[in-house]
Amino acid sequence: MSLKVYHNIVLVCIPFFISVAVKDHNLWSHETSRVIITVIDQQMALAPSSLKDSNYTAQIQSTLMKDHQQNKPITTLKRLKDADGMSVGQNKTAPNGNVIVTSEKNKLANRPFIYQSFELNGGLGNHMFMYASLIGIAKNNNMLPKIRSDSLINRAFNIPPYIVDRTVRLKNPRGKRERFGGGVYDDQMFELTDKSKNTSLGGFLQSWKYFHNVAEEIKSHFHFRSQFLKPAVEFISAATKTVYNVLSTGVTTIGVHVRRGDATWPEKLQLGYTAADDAYFNKTMNSFRKKYEKVIFIVCSDGLDWCRKAFKSSTDVVYSENHTMEVDLAILSHCDHVIMSTGSFSWWAGFLTKGEVTYYKNWPKEKTWLSKSTSHYDYFYPDWSPV
Repeated sequence: MSLKVYHNIVLVCIPFFISVAVKDHNLWSHETSRVIITVIDQQMALAPSSLKDSNYTAQIQSTLMKDHQQNKPITTLKRLKDADGMSVGQNKTAPNGNVIVTSEKNKLANRPFIYQSFELNGGLGNHMFMYASLIGIAKNNNMLPKIRSDSLINRAFNIPPYIVDRTVRLKNPRGKRERFGGGVYDDQMFELTDKSKNTSLGGFLQSWKYFHNVAEEIKSHFHFRSQFLKPAVEFISAATKTVYNVLSTGVTTIGVHVRRGDATWPEKLQLGYTAADDAYFNKTMNSFRKKYEKVIFIVCSDGLDWCRKAFKSSTDVVYSENHTMEVDLAILSHCDHVIMSTGSFSWWAGFLTKGEVTYYKNWPKEKTWLSKSTSHYDYFYPDWSPV
């Protein structure tokens, strides 16, 4: 069989080999490791040392193509050294019979797990905080993060397979919960005192400080699944064409999230929750109108009737209707800039966008339960603008 045929087989079978490899965490060497490719005795097997490097597929293609062009024999052992210089050595056989090369001294193979059960109630935004904090805390403490495959997070995003487990079973887990409140950073959560034990994280963990060390990695993890991303991108394109009769050239898109619903309930207001008012939105929208020649505001909300009244005189506003929460978040995060409302859903729309972000500074209400459980310094991202 020709090298070209083997090349094509590997590229087609990459997802399969990854799914095999991740079932055994002993195949992982280091979180910063790169892909190891082995071609032995006319059999090819792929074993990624880590899925952190989002360019691993491009590496595979590049390496195999170079060998093909140089007519190297198929029995040549291909090695891509780990980023930390660890050598490739001991072979391991996968269940399908393919030979997989692992590190000779895999000191991290038996790293303790750190698990997020998402035990607390909450929507997608809350779970995104829990997941992001899990990844940041795991990285800081050299532990292996795990979530269940049936989580909201795994449903919405293409989470790296080595993190997802159908049934996570921890042996004698140590529970760890935040001490001060969901929106206050707890340094004892970030820097664990005993890093040798399996740990189950608890709490809302709503501070960017828990994952500041892996911020870009988190953004790559929160890549929407195609069933949510495709309709979001199509909606943005259709919206710009509706307002300006062009697709997207020269048009600046502003995602506007308006939270109403439970944020306006009397019992929530008593606790300190607030809903951003129309004065906040109109002031912020007008500032964007002054800054950009062609703007379009794409509104995602659980209170569209309120929004239509608040923005009734605006001809550059389009409303997202009949979309799931995943599609709405994809729409907001793929706009050029974001005007936040209140709550974690808005927070993540701001974090995932690449442009300017404004937030409602009168949240939470002062001298309330929520204000005692939230620190603006710990909760809001430093380069966002309060209005």
